[in-house]
Amino acid sequence: MSETATAAAILKQHLIDPEICIRCNTCESICPVQAITHDSRNYVVDAGKCNFCMDCISPCPTGSIDNWRTMPKAQPYTLEEQYSWDDLPVEKTPDQLAAMGVADGGTDTAEDLVPQAELVASTADPTGETPFNSAAYNASIPPWSAAHAYTNLYGPKAADRFVTATVVGN
Repeated sequence: MSETATAAAILKQHLIDPEICIRCNTCESICPVQAITHDSRNYVVDAGKCNFCMDCISPCPTGSIDNWRTMPKAQPYTLEEQYSWDDLPVEKTPDQLAAMGVADGGTDTAEDLVPQAELVASTADPTGETPFNSAAYNASIPPWSAAHAYTNLYGPKAADRFVTATVVGN
């Protein structure tokens, strides 16, 4: 691949919203390629390791992991940048992407960009049916409950240390 083609390649980078993430570690534990890691502040996705398998999306209780930003493939957000975030950066405009070396300013459709992993020919259906691409249907807005995490409602740090529950049924 030529230097120009590498600079012009677009990456739809998978990011975790630190404002919504409750740091439950579900995504990191489920990731088959260990692309998700964390420090004392944030959970982050390593763009170089992520294979866009989407295994981390459905287990996330808040939807904070279902965020994507268009970036030049040669200049994704680094782990150090992601560790310092308090909230997600805004999506880059086509003019900003063009200034970063993306030839057309990143005007490709989402279906062309996500996922970046190549479809393996051996997994293609002999009938010609294309595999389902769950990444094309990602959420753009997290669920209401994601922005309103409720923590320490009960337990040693809570105002009410104990809860009485009545279980009815089988």
